[in-house]
Amino acid sequence: MRKLVLFLFLISMTLKAQSQYDQIISEISNKYIPDKRTGVFEIFIQEVDGKIVVKGETTNISAKESLINALVKFEKQIIDSVLILPSPDLKGKIFGIISVSVANMRAKPSHQSELVNQVLLGSTVKILKRSGYWYLVQTEPPENYIGWIEEGGLAIKDKTEFESWQSKKKIIFTDYFGFVYSQKDKNSTPVSDLALGNLLTVENEDKNWFFVTLPDGRKGYVEKSKAMNYDEWKRRVNFNEVNLINTAKKFVGFPYLWGGTSVRGFDCSGFTKIVFKLNGFELPRDADQQAQLGVEVNPGENFENLKPGDLLFFGQKAEDGKPEKITHVGIYIGNKEFIHCSGKVSIDSFDPKAPNFNEYRFKTFVKAKRLVKN
Repeated sequence: MRKLVLFLFLISMTLKAQSQYDQIISEISNKYIPDKRTGVFEIFIQEVDGKIVVKGETTNISAKESLINALVKFEKQIIDSVLILPSPDLKGKIFGIISVSVANMRAKPSHQSELVNQVLLGSTVKILKRSGYWYLVQTEPPENYIGWIEEGGLAIKDKTEFESWQSKKKIIFTDYFGFVYSQKDKNSTPVSDLALGNLLTVENEDKNWFFVTLPDGRKGYVEKSKAMNYDEWKRRVNFNEVNLINTAKKFVGFPYLWGGTSVRGFDCSGFTKIVFKLNGFELPRDADQQAQLGVEVNPGENFENLKPGDLLFFGQKAEDGKPEKITHVGIYIGNKEFIHCSGKVSIDSFDPKAPNFNEYRFKTFVKAKRLVKN
């Protein structure tokens, strides 16, 4: 009987300690990495032979240090087996450049896994770790989105190789779709397909063609009529409401694709993201993240305070003890109309008398944010 009581007591103490460990993990995770889409904090704690064994991985060294310091109070030996990403197994090759027109980013290292994002050719990513022929990567700031990309879509570099690529002259592809050709001939064999916003380095050029190199070393020719010098493009970009709306309208009718952020297909926030990107402004990946930017605008009783270019957010307002929940985003274009991607990119209205009135979006409108400065 005494043995049973002792056994139950030990079980109770172990469960109590584990509960305390889990609470510490939760508190530190919420403090340092509140958004798991932009950081990693996968930590496990267990007691083995009276020692606290800490395992897992994180992208935040301060979070790890805070965790270890919080465990000191238990006055037990701590075995720290937490890996700081990027993984040392990568041997310094932690710089990735997207080498296909549109790289699909997935939630897990599998083609069957959810599509969570897309990254355009020439975009840079940080390599965090490898699993088979998949790499866990993080997109560049301010997006910082984390997901898995197949190795075939990446050119992986060390620091020297990466800096060399960054320093080279580049072009941006400005048509919806196109190709890198093997010869100065549109009937020649393609080297790669291209999509709007792709970046390539330029080796040479003549009157009609750019001679380019892809991040993985492939070479070919791009029609000059469909691309332009990237530095010149950046100088020409003018972030204003007129250009935003003109860009957005160019995608009317394009299909919806969950996880899509390219002309291959958009989800709602992927659409707003590429519209702003093509006007020189980088938005975060998802609608709820985009809702954290800008200045909130009181729309007025009849939406009279809104201006073209304002981001409109839909979902559930904070009420009856329930938190605000943003599930959709669009762009206001004036006259009570907005453009968004739901099924396809379309223009809908808040006006009940309009033929394109969208009752569902009217009822689920939450707030508007302004990013374009007057």
